[in-house]
Amino acid sequence: MPAHVHRLVKETAQAMAHELYDALMTRNDWYAVWKKQNPGASVKALEMRFVARNWGKCVGNARAILAGMLTGPYDETFKESVMEALELDATLIRGRIRVGEGMQIVGGQNGNARH
Repeated sequence: MPAHVHRLVKETAQAMAHELYDALMTRNDWYAVWKKQNPGASVKALEMRFVARNWGKCVGNARAILAGMLTGPYDETFKESVMEALELDATLIRGRIRVGEGMQIVGGQNGNARH
């Protein structure tokens, strides 16, 4: 799960996770596995657990969808609110890995580095 995201990005990612749940769970084999991993959970609880576990994986796509809406035929007020949300989201860098920092180099015994 991302450390920090704007509320609109989070809500969009959660909505995407709900849609993903609906798409995946139409396959009986996926539903059976998920139900087995969550014994005793109600139908609603199964969906909420899936969304809670997976919405963070949808954040990148949520940002892309919101950015794409800026070029769509939407009300200018709506576009401004989306733009503001994306700008504010970009400032929430705490906990995010910057480009180049995601790779850790571990020194080997002979001074050789492994990635």
